[in-house]
Amino acid sequence: MSASLLRTVDRQGGVFTREQALGAVPPARLRSNLRRGVWRRTPWAGVYVDGELPDDVAATVRAAALWLGGDLVACHTTAAHLWGFDLRPADRARAEPLHFMGPERINNRRVRGLQVHASCLGADDVVRHRGVWVTGPARTACDVARLGAPVDALATLDAALRSGTCTRDGLTTATAAQAGLRDVVRLRELVPHADAGAESPMESRMRWRFLAAGLAAPRLQVEVVDGGRRHRLDVGWEDHRVAAEFDGLEAHMTRRQLAADRIRHNWLTERDWRLLHVTAVDVHQRYERMVTTVRRHLSARAPTIMQP
Repeated sequence: MSASLLRTVDRQGGVFTREQALGAVPPARLRSNLRRGVWRRTPWAGVYVDGELPDDVAATVRAAALWLGGDLVACHTTAAHLWGFDLRPADRARAEPLHFMGPERINNRRVRGLQVHASCLGADDVVRHRGVWVTGPARTACDVARLGAPVDALATLDAALRSGTCTRDGLTTATAAQAGLRDVVRLRELVPHADAGAESPMESRMRWRFLAAGLAAPRLQVEVVDGGRRHRLDVGWEDHRVAAEFDGLEAHMTRRQLAADRIRHNWLTERDWRLLHVTAVDVHQRYERMVTTVRRHLSARAPTIMQP
């Protein structure tokens, strides 16, 4: 690779056009490099990527931005993926369109897996990240939480805080900047409950169901300590000694894991904790029954003074 093409490829984050390549090598060399995997084709005709780069979404985004041309900015779920708090499975992230923010003249233009949006928020918080212009993490989290499914909103905000890319104050500022936009009121109500302590999206979704039903906000990662032994609970209402835990892989437990789980459950019961187990079916399909069960236990158990 010539020095000039190498500099161009480096400057563009490992992606380059056919025209740029042919300015440095003959067509036969270009075809040879593609056959040997020195360069890779991308989903967009005439745009290639350095074969030494991982075949990931970040490289695909850089290739798409180069193909579209102009000063476009990755946004929404595409930006969330680049920041590290995209909740979608990897195969779904690859299958769905990439999202970019651009001029109004190309508003809502869909081209082969790309969606370009106009934005009234400006680009003051746009930064260069992983070789791509991208909306800032707090704004990105608010966009995804506001425009996505309500059950995913709190999970997105929790994941953004857990990623370390933004703070709750940053989310509050970003929410204020989105005043008047669709579903911003729901977003504003959720931001105070966002917590980096949530250890999985399903825990966050479970917690959102409780909040949406009007239950008191539980505390996350509650520790129960007695006699030098301690156990941590996903969420709990300590004054009522009621806790809820999301069981994601219970069906795949080994005998040893199952035995340890039952010993833990009995230990908590002996210390007057009511531990409720929740599954994905409860969160997504039977959430009304789940909430009713939690509410009943909270109502039945008078507040207690927790011992330090």
